[in-house]
Amino acid sequence: MEFHSERIEVLRGGKLKEPKSFIWKGKDYKIKEILEGWADWGFPPGSPKKKNWRLRHHRNYYKIKTENGEVFEIYFDRKTKKEEREWVLYRKIN
Repeated sequence: MEFHSERIEVLRGGKLKEPKSFIWKGKDYKIKEILEGWADWGFPPGSPKKKNWRLRHHRNYYKIKTENGEVFEIYFDRKTKKEEREWVLYRKIN
């Protein structure tokens, strides 16, 4: 497993606006299949004992398989400010 945690550009489509392809390091990756999808609403490590909803993660994760057989985990970070939202390539699974 290779951890990257790098920002990527994602093209979404379909009825549910799921990821269809992404660009990472100048290369276009077409998504063949979404293997899993889940939401992360947890608190990051080291959060204060008094929890506040603004401190929570608001991420949608996808484990995807590309047309050339590579498997990645990517996520959409739905931060509180719309202009700060971003897609991240979390890791490549060998």
